[in-house]
Amino acid sequence: MKQRTVIFLFTNLLSSIGMTQIPSDFEKNIDTVFEVWNNPDKPGGAAGIIKDGEIVYLKGFGSANIEAKELITPQTKFQLGEMSKQFTTLAILLLEKQGKITRNEDIRKYLPELPEYAHTIKITHLLNHSSGLHGMNQISNMVNGSTNIPTQAKALELIASQKSLSFQPGTDFSFHESVTESVLMAEIVERSSNQSFADFVKRNIFEPLGMKNSLIRDDINTIITNVAQPYQKEEGEDYKKLEINSSIVGAINAYSSVEDLAKWYLNYTNPKGSLGLLIQKLDTPVQLSNGKKFNYYWGDMAIGREFTHPERGLPIFWNFGLQGGYGTNVFRYLDQNITSFALGNSNQYNGALAMGAIEPFVKNLYLLPPVIDYKALKTKKLSTKKLKAFEGHYWFKKAGYASKLFVENDTLRSQWIFTKQSQKLVPLSDNTFQQIGTNEDIRLFKFKKEGAGTTLFFTYNDSEPDIMETYEPANPSVQALQSYVGTYYNKAYTSLFSFYVEDDQLVARNLEHRGIKLRPVKKDVFTSTSAFFNALEFHHDKSNRIIGFTVDTDGIYNLVFKKIMDSPN
Repeated sequence: MKQRTVIFLFTNLLSSIGMTQIPSDFEKNIDTVFEVWNNPDKPGGAAGIIKDGEIVYLKGFGSANIEAKELITPQTKFQLGEMSKQFTTLAILLLEKQGKITRNEDIRKYLPELPEYAHTIKITHLLNHSSGLHGMNQISNMVNGSTNIPTQAKALELIASQKSLSFQPGTDFSFHESVTESVLMAEIVERSSNQSFADFVKRNIFEPLGMKNSLIRDDINTIITNVAQPYQKEEGEDYKKLEINSSIVGAINAYSSVEDLAKWYLNYTNPKGSLGLLIQKLDTPVQLSNGKKFNYYWGDMAIGREFTHPERGLPIFWNFGLQGGYGTNVFRYLDQNITSFALGNSNQYNGALAMGAIEPFVKNLYLLPPVIDYKALKTKKLSTKKLKAFEGHYWFKKAGYASKLFVENDTLRSQWIFTKQSQKLVPLSDNTFQQIGTNEDIRLFKFKKEGAGTTLFFTYNDSEPDIMETYEPANPSVQALQSYVGTYYNKAYTSLFSFYVEDDQLVARNLEHRGIKLRPVKKDVFTSTSAFFNALEFHHDKSNRIIGFTVDTDGIYNLVFKKIMDSPN
């Protein structure tokens, strides 16, 4: 079977579509985009394109199973990773419509094993990603050394270990990946419907939409037929098989094919009955009790866990999933009424491929160039003296992010604490600068003098600003670092870490983490490249002895570790 003869559905469709303008060399050009996948001896992927409510491209490339010599087709199943969340949200909307749940219900009605917090978490807080619960993946990584949680029961046990909320639900947003809320929503679906989550989604979503090659895998031992085996390849090595080691549902473990996803995404333009109309509600922005939206670097988040933002001036929704060797991506251009999606099994982010497949339709429609013309920017000449007024060290506690700003060759530059590279900033006004980049993204630095200090408001395109405060950098001696040495314990998660000084640097270690190198930011505050230990603050008693530290960053707020031993040995 030659790869070029891999099933290509709708072969006569291109000539019969009246409302859709298809370039004459369309299929050939799109095949070229996915040429990197077109090898029967290597993992590849499958892709689909919908234009004006019609499926105009559906194709598979490469190997679904290298050992068995099975090729990828439009019916081949792939793990969707965190793109699974859209089905979870829709299941909640369906139950609400059926009158089985209401958004204002206390989630403890269905999840009584959760602690009775000081403030009520409602289903609407899960939908709108504002529960105040910790990020499950970050906590699991910290406690277990991995984000692979084996079962739904273990996930619920981990979530229930949190004894106090990070904030009052509805007043702030939780970590942007929203894994915790999605897992809890899946459990609410199961308990309120008296069906397994997998069965509910199958009967109420997949079957009505004709998605015959889609399923929720709630047991890692379940055998799935016609599925792409995930692989990874290190430089200089052969491909190696990967495995999914988690049975949790709600956030991951939905499997689908590009043929089925085409049926799903058709509902955004040609909704299939009341179910299709409900799917369109997944584009509703998440919001707080005061109506504020979640505006992140990636764009505005919707309850379907997609993000919307302008792509070179054209409004789009986009989403991705990366899980256990699978890479899934989707882009929906709203005004152009076109959707492109790509599913791969080679442990790669496939956004560039899915975006490249759209090019024939949008390349002449973009309102902005692919790279900002910085020579055309209206800039302002500032003296070296004025530039030096912005020099300093800036700290964004919520993400554990520290930057140094300095003047070099009459130019203000920004440098992240963990790199030696710096980026050039050009002044747009007396207090606003734009970072020089290599694409169309706009990174703005706006400074505001407040008393003796300066506050930096950093925005990425139209995002809410990261508010960064100036700080006096610390450079503790080896003797001073010894005061932090010891063993620390968190009771809620029964998590233990020991701190040492090695090679004149503070290092955290336990059985799961062999050496997290901590870099001092300011007095008693450290950061690292770890996703869960990127903002640690140590605390003293009245006699100035270290008694513990708190982790307080995006996804894990005010998590207390108490010192239980001065020496870790």
